[in-house]
Amino acid sequence: MYILEQLENLITNEELQNIRNMLKNSSWNYKMPGGFLTNFPQRRVNTYGNGMYINEMGKLEGHKWDKTFWTAKQTQNNVSLETNTCEIPKELCVIIPRLRNYLKEKMPNNTIDINSFNIAVCNNYTDPNMNISGHTDDDYWYPKEVNERPVFASLTFYLDGKPVHDKYYSRFQIKINDKWTDIKLDDNSIMYMNSDIPHRVLKHKKKDKEHFRPRINITLRSTFKIEKNPLLHNICVANHTRYYRNPSAIVSSGLLSNTKIDDLLEKYNEFCKNNNHTLIVHKINKEHEKKYKYIEKYKRFIVNKNLSNIYAYKSNMVTETLIEVCNYLENQ
Repeated sequence: MYILEQLENLITNEELQNIRNMLKNSSWNYKMPGGFLTNFPQRRVNTYGNGMYINEMGKLEGHKWDKTFWTAKQTQNNVSLETNTCEIPKELCVIIPRLRNYLKEKMPNNTIDINSFNIAVCNNYTDPNMNISGHTDDDYWYPKEVNERPVFASLTFYLDGKPVHDKYYSRFQIKINDKWTDIKLDDNSIMYMNSDIPHRVLKHKKKDKEHFRPRINITLRSTFKIEKNPLLHNICVANHTRYYRNPSAIVSSGLLSNTKIDDLLEKYNEFCKNNNHTLIVHKINKEHEKKYKYIEKYKRFIVNKNLSNIYAYKSNMVTETLIEVCNYLENQ
């Protein structure tokens, strides 16, 4: 399933202009170290969303995670990366109820609720060589909301002017019947799409680079309900902050060699310097090596609070995440 619509048909001109003005003043991160710390997103990025939901009046409510944790390096899950969250800007919050309601009307087989579209993943293509490789976005931390499948809403903006011809637009493609198909994402457009559909953004063709226009994309995603699945609710927020926001610290038990810690600090602080962020530090958590203890604690909460079951406690569910979620549950 995918649906294309223009935002002008869903929100007011004032609301649309407020979003565009917000984006003009937004900050962006570039070359955030990826899984092995040798790769990075091929575009400028940012993300908003701290776990709070947007009510039907366009206001933020509910529990927020002030910080989240993820593995600092794909091959080194004995060190966690700490990242501070950021709430969704009010310019987006105010329109999200209408974006949800539009999808409800178009797709009656849905479970859209106040947790839908409470994360905003932002990509800024400022160079014709920027791209995203083919992928899907149906990870286990996304709820299945339309036709028993995850869904997202993708907003597109050409703040510096639209391309002069259709063939010069962003080369966004989705795979339909095993064939990559061009989809024109116009200025002020919104595309609803099931997240398990493969999609990608190709580099501009060499002969068309002179006609390139910068493009900003905001992808609205959803979390599980914190009342039923607080661990995946947290993990969903954490995944986006890890890869799109600037880190605040690395965390370990204190038993790892200084060489390995210094190597991680060097990689992340190079990014921080280049993006004018405060340098990160190394924090020691004496409970870091006791992940199994907190897994067992969370399993007891599943039974006692009638939470959704977790079938696999994966490496990206680091100890600090489990501690944060268990602390939340203890205070309920």
